[in-house]
Amino acid sequence: MKYKVLSTKKINSSLKVQAWQNAIEVVEQEFISIKPVLSKEKFKALNDLIHSGIQCFVFTSYNAVTLLNKYLSTEGNGYIINGKFATLSGNTKKALRHATQLGKNIIADAEHASLLAKKIIELKIDELIFFCGNKRRGELPGILKDAGIKVHELVVYETTETPVEITDEFDAILFFSPSGAESFFSVNTLSTQVVCFAIGKTTADSIRNYANNKIILSEFSGQESMIASVQNFFQNINYPE
Repeated sequence: MKYKVLSTKKINSSLKVQAWQNAIEVVEQEFISIKPVLSKEKFKALNDLIHSGIQCFVFTSYNAVTLLNKYLSTEGNGYIINGKFATLSGNTKKALRHATQLGKNIIADAEHASLLAKKIIELKIDELIFFCGNKRRGELPGILKDAGIKVHELVVYETTETPVEITDEFDAILFFSPSGAESFFSVNTLSTQVVCFAIGKTTADSIRNYANNKIILSEFSGQESMIASVQNFFQNINYPE
């Protein structure tokens, strides 16, 4: 193989094959673990909030969408949440569109949390439920609260860092979340020639806290876009920017 890339998250096997066909070997090593924390008590709290009249729901995480949908379809006895949804674009929006227990009335979407918050403010929403993980970023709820919007945060999963010291040499590292980047850099440093690929702006910002390496931002939020960015970069590596 001409190039060797470390993915900090497991990716679809077909994408690994696609990369291999383009002379790129992708090695997988997860740096975080996700644990659902939904319970009967949280489900009751959610139900009470919905019955109080709240009809706007916000997602900034693919995991929040998929884990909530799974809980509602099993432990929640098929409970369906209808209302107005605001979501990050890319994989999170795609998951929401395919979630059987969640409505499809998406009133706002954006590439990053700060822009999504601004769009929600423009819609004059006064109260909402934000489904998130225990390590959610503070931009979205902070901006919304500063604008006078009441935000009810419902933590549906916990993220645990599982750092691993990397001894092999790589041409690039793929990062899919700020938590993954934080876990990686807690025990690793990068030589200056290693290229970092980030799934989104917040992930890129997290990488910059630890390294001055070149960062390539994936055009869209998703594994397919990430691998496409990697292939495009290495295929054109000798071309001037």
